[in-house]
Amino acid sequence: MPRPKAQYSLVVKNHFSGKQLKVEMIDLPYMGEMRRFRLRVNGQWARRVPVASKTMVLRQVRSWLVKH
Repeated sequence: MPRPKAQYSLVVKNHFSGKQLKVEMIDLPYMGEMRRFRLRVNGQWARRVPVASKTMVLRQVRSWLVKH
């Protein structure tokens, strides 16, 4: 089965430590008014938050930036 293509992707890299976070958002069809995406983080399907909106993803990335 082919790997689904991401509609959006976001890569954040810490150039001092070399740590990188890559988030890919795959569009889910038929989700109604609220648009949701299936998430892949660093090449693997997300386990803690498998489905999220763009707002939720950006909040999580922002918290990752604060921690690193």
